[in-house]
Amino acid sequence: MPELRWILLGLGVLVIAVVYAWSRRRQRIAQQPLQRTEPGLSEDLDEVGTPEPAERSKAPSPQPDRIISLRLIAGEGQELNCEQVVVGLREAGLRHGRYGIFHRHGSDDTSTEPLFSVANLVEPGSFDLKKMKETTLPGVSFFLLLPCPGDAVAAFDDMVETARRLAQELNGDLFDDRGSSWSIQRERYLREEIIEYRRQQEFG
Repeated sequence: MPELRWILLGLGVLVIAVVYAWSRRRQRIAQQPLQRTEPGLSEDLDEVGTPEPAERSKAPSPQPDRIISLRLIAGEGQELNCEQVVVGLREAGLRHGRYGIFHRHGSDDTSTEPLFSVANLVEPGSFDLKKMKETTLPGVSFFLLLPCPGDAVAAFDDMVETARRLAQELNGDLFDDRGSSWSIQRERYLREEIIEYRRQQEFG
């Protein structure tokens, strides 16, 4: 993955985390400030949380045009069990990888770029697999970058379905990037935006 794209991805995760923290305070859902964990998103992490060699030989990819995201939040007054989240993501076919977050890769896609990713809402967004049994989370963020490898519409549908299934398993709630409850109307709106984006990419 080109380093520029991952830096932008990391910034997107941090923006989402900040928006989440602000909305939780405003709605008086969270009773305590979010924890800060290490390592930061400036590092490349592998499955056990150790730095990967930087991929310096590849040219940087174009800056993403947009980040499409939704959040899975624990029920009011509750926290998500990190181990259950990790198990659910792995069962859904996501893999723990760079930046210590989870990624969905296409089954027939040779690109190292993910279709979409999932980050912890506690800064800096990574999952500490060594401490997941005793860790709880306020929620997670699902997001995809446009342009993305493969079909962006299919990636969006996959992301939403994965988030919806995990929300049912963990008894959590889905919210959009504005902090509003996830709705069919919002899903359709974002899907139409992606379809239009894809059309513009194909026909200029």
